[in-house]
Amino acid sequence: MAEQPSPQHDKRLIRASSVSRALAVTGDRWSLLILASAFQGVRRFEQWRAGIGIASNILSTRLSRFVRIGCLRKAPANGTGLRKEYRLTEMGAAFYPTALMFWRFDRRWSQQRKMQPVNLTHEICGATMMPVLVCAHCMKPVQAREVRYEDGPGAGLERMPPPKASRRSHAHLAGGLQLRVLVGESMDYFGDRWTQQVLATFFLGARRFGEVRDSSKAATNILAGRLKLLVSHGMLQRRIYQNNPVRYEYILTPKGMDVYPICLTLMKWGDRWLAQDRGDPLILYHKPCGRRLDPLVVCDQCHAPLDYHEVDFPGR
Repeated sequence: MAEQPSPQHDKRLIRASSVSRALAVTGDRWSLLILASAFQGVRRFEQWRAGIGIASNILSTRLSRFVRIGCLRKAPANGTGLRKEYRLTEMGAAFYPTALMFWRFDRRWSQQRKMQPVNLTHEICGATMMPVLVCAHCMKPVQAREVRYEDGPGAGLERMPPPKASRRSHAHLAGGLQLRVLVGESMDYFGDRWTQQVLATFFLGARRFGEVRDSSKAATNILAGRLKLLVSHGMLQRRIYQNNPVRYEYILTPKGMDVYPICLTLMKWGDRWLAQDRGDPLILYHKPCGRRLDPLVVCDQCHAPLDYHEVDFPGR
């Protein structure tokens, strides 16, 4: 296990996590909508502004940040130097499996899906399909209870990412959104870094308020609000574990457990693009085959890996 820094309970230090790093980059509603729109072929500033109803200053800030970190690159539009457009890089395109897992979750659990495509078609096999997260070695669907983990070379503590994208923005699917995008109504509680970070701690065994607080380093008021939100949305169940005095713990519901594929794809993306030379903080193993887990999103019909150029849906 990696050596831990000595300061006790330094609130600026959190457990090293590729999920946390990924959320620091993408963990707000507007960032998710921008990337989801890019997978539809949106490239120009005005297309984003009109398509997702985003204010120009917010859009400019998010696009600049995506260019700076390497998810997007600026290029001349139509081969001319007069207008610029933003194109997905390899790093940006690699976020597509996470976008598909957002779509899958909403398809299974959302009651509305007004602005979300109803079906996805895999152009390689021609079938209407459901994206599925599998182990790349044995090709079996991945279940949270069938995965074990251990510290990786990048384990330890690190400084909390700056909160520039963690505030809860006010992107609402009901108004201003003209595009059908992969990210659906779940954006109202997933499109927030703290909510996702709090939820991710439960997959590492946290159940009680103090455990979640120590792992996520969320302020008490923020944590209380996020736990209340997750309970109200049916992601967590609150139950008594001690009667005198009364104390509660939180457990994942079936709906909450179904967030696991989103966490895994975020982790894989963070491991690949944000670990730098520190190495992966956490190593996962798939118990059914005993191999190191490599999460892969595939078509449930032909089992081929999914590429955003090869998936079509109404409104694209």
